[in-house]
Amino acid sequence: MAGAIGIQRQKRGNAVDSSDSTPATTETGKPRGRAPRLSALKRRDDIVSQAVQFFAEAGFAGTTRALAERMGVRQALIYRYFPSKDALVEAVFQRVTEGRWTLDLVPIFAERNIPLEERVARVYGAYAEQDEGVGIRLLLRAALDGLKLPARRGAALTAQILEPLLVELRHEARLPSIDRTPLLPAERELALMLHAAIVQLGVREHIYRSPPPMPREAVIRLYAETFLAGAREAIRALHKRPAAGRDGRTALERLRLKG
Repeated sequence: MAGAIGIQRQKRGNAVDSSDSTPATTETGKPRGRAPRLSALKRRDDIVSQAVQFFAEAGFAGTTRALAERMGVRQALIYRYFPSKDALVEAVFQRVTEGRWTLDLVPIFAERNIPLEERVARVYGAYAEQDEGVGIRLLLRAALDGLKLPARRGAALTAQILEPLLVELRHEARLPSIDRTPLLPAERELALMLHAAIVQLGVREHIYRSPPPMPREAVIRLYAETFLAGAREAIRALHKRPAAGRDGRTALERLRLKG
């Protein structure tokens, strides 16, 4: 009996979705070309893939009706797979987030027989290589449209890049491990300085359409070397501060907060 249920589920997953085979019209009333018939699983995947491109171009104010018109299907087809636009947007973020972290970057940081400058350049070279601009445009669109970005994106960034980088900086500076002393808020901000520079490099290339006058790999290496030249001293200085000052605030800022 269980085997029969499994076969039925597989058939449903592979069944051809014919709901888009009925001719549809555009908002101007003109006939729309029919989209090819796909299995249910492939159709859902196709909707998400096309929604990624659509929202990256139109922003998240773009309607599901406009998306359906672009796909050559009826709007009802989208709602067959996603109960709401919010559910579709969540799937779009999930697709972009998963695509951003297809490589495990942590082992690169751990290769201590290689200079840290080289490891950082490799990590950010791999990070930048995974995005052709769609992810950057989506994140900027989301921020401009007031959408809350998924928390898992920040968690992945910390786990894959920020924390491993700070672990290696602490190791070189002979500072306590994070098992003994948890990461300081100011340390994370320090690591984000480099990350922000890499993100801005992507913005220049994919948003402003103004790539740097030298290969991307050379720019990333320049950023890594420049950052580490100052970060090694900066992280030591952070750990020399009294515990009350390790949040990165100045004494004047703390006085203002108390007031």
